[in-house]
Amino acid sequence: MKKNDATVSSLDWITYSSYVDGPCWMKYVDDNKFLDELSIPGTHDSGTCSVDNDTEPQSSQVKCQQDYIPTQLLEGIRYFDIRLGKGDDPGIDHGIFYLLKKDGNYLHLSDVIGYFKTFLNENPTEALIMLVSRGNDEATDESVTTAFAKVLDDNPKLFYTSSRVPTLGEVRGKIVLLRRFGLDGDSVSGHTWGLDLTEWDNKIAVHTDSSSMCLVQDARGFEAAGETGDKEPYCTKVYAQDKYKLTGTDKLSWVDNALKETTGRTRNEVDVEDDNGAKEKVLERCWSINYTSCTGLSHGGNPFTSARVVNEHLYKSPYINPSGIEDTKSDYLKHIGIIASDFVDAALARSIYQRNYNYDTKHTQSASCCLPTRMRMTYGDSLSDASLQDGKTVGEGHFRLVDSSNVLNVAASGHAFTIEYVDVDALGNETVTGLQGSVPIDIDPRALTPHFEGLEGLKAGEDVRTKVAALLEGKLENDACTAQLEFVHDADGAPGTAMVEGEAFTAGTYWVRANGLLGDAAQNYKLANDGAASFTVAASSSAGGTGTDGGTGSNAGSADKNGKGNKGKNSGGKLADTGDGSGIAAGLAAAAVATTVAGAAMLANDRENAGDGSE
Repeated sequence: MKKNDATVSSLDWITYSSYVDGPCWMKYVDDNKFLDELSIPGTHDSGTCSVDNDTEPQSSQVKCQQDYIPTQLLEGIRYFDIRLGKGDDPGIDHGIFYLLKKDGNYLHLSDVIGYFKTFLNENPTEALIMLVSRGNDEATDESVTTAFAKVLDDNPKLFYTSSRVPTLGEVRGKIVLLRRFGLDGDSVSGHTWGLDLTEWDNKIAVHTDSSSMCLVQDARGFEAAGETGDKEPYCTKVYAQDKYKLTGTDKLSWVDNALKETTGRTRNEVDVEDDNGAKEKVLERCWSINYTSCTGLSHGGNPFTSARVVNEHLYKSPYINPSGIEDTKSDYLKHIGIIASDFVDAALARSIYQRNYNYDTKHTQSASCCLPTRMRMTYGDSLSDASLQDGKTVGEGHFRLVDSSNVLNVAASGHAFTIEYVDVDALGNETVTGLQGSVPIDIDPRALTPHFEGLEGLKAGEDVRTKVAALLEGKLENDACTAQLEFVHDADGAPGTAMVEGEAFTAGTYWVRANGLLGDAAQNYKLANDGAASFTVAASSSAGGTGTDGGTGSNAGSADKNGKGNKGKNSGGKLADTGDGSGIAAGLAAAAVATTVAGAAMLANDRENAGDGSE
């Protein structure tokens, strides 16, 4: 599946995902967990990746996401903010702007439901939360009620529409409905309509205290629970943080206070009264929805510029990535509710959902990343660039040698080496996962391309052999190896018979080629081609000669056996990961460094110089 495709299939779930748990992180969470006890990544204005008649994200006041909804599902997003316009199959909108699918057609409610159904059919362990709102003045409560009633009629088992917070086990394979539109018209009867959040905007508007979240719903009553259908008391409180008319910098305190309150909140027993006035005690469920989105419009900002500030802050927040936090700060390790953000990517989503099992010994992320059964690499390359049989690297993670005293050169091909998997988080921090095993590694020689110099101005009678040299492009910086040059008579534009040692060069065209390597590192290299290049020797009285076929003079470069120019690659390349960041040297003094990885120079702090840096 390409990153932004608007269709999904079972193959996509396997091939797309950037992170270890793929699109199915909920399968690692216990059935008995209530949804309000989870950390759930979500998107604000979920459909706004593409907006009709709008500008690029850097200048748009409407675009809020970088990925289409199907991609968000694959990235682990489970909370979706959907805003409906007018019509029997309402378009999805953001204010007066209607939203588009990847194919350029308008995005409708039926499209969104189709995405959700396909995903849940393929991944029945997952559950989705859908907050539905009336998006603009073209829509009415009656039109939205009528349109959504048809969706409920057409999909009688797809939605969970109780006001009671369910356990994950109750709603796997379902969509949990949260509602911000009022009910009106003939279609109201015959359905339950999910948790009523229609007072959200009014309560948020009068809530000015940045030190606390806003209580937007306190629903209490009796509703059917479980398969028996018996009515049980419930108390569902919904706390929201949705302050959006401010800059990204100003938004940070609101986000942080909501995180702090969510992790520190306690649940109390409250009284619920039935129809006969009898009271029954029940433990309240407290659902936190923390919108990290904002516009920054008053200061010339927009959702994109604001999200850059807020999302970076989220990555670094101990509530999102609590690595290194002392055990005494236990609040950092608790659930953080629903986090609805702009311009969410897979890394941010993962940082949120992995908290549901990050400290649960029943599941470790490395269990989803399998070791290869065999690796193949080029001499001097990083293990992270090796081709893998059966195994895979995930995200920015990579494999490395456990013991850097092993020698990785061509002679090591087929030998088994102990490797381990290193996970790299969104901030670039590396963590050894404990996934380790012995894997046979095949080492291919590195291809060298000779680049000839000294081909210009050669004259008969001179010592031509000492003037023609070959620079070898593609060798590692610390390896010393030279080319063995062979001089050949020209035969109608192609190499003919080799010249004998000491044979004099007369005026005419000749060929020179590298036909072998000399040096201790020779076993680790092969010629990219036969390296032949033609050149012309002028008569002694001439001012100078001109190269043919392979180029002119010192610019002749290398050529293939047909005399066609062949410019080589730049020298150097990625170096082998050794596992402990120690300095490695190899080359002519190979015997003195037999306990190191041949040809590698792997200081952890100079990986960028080795061509292996990452942002």
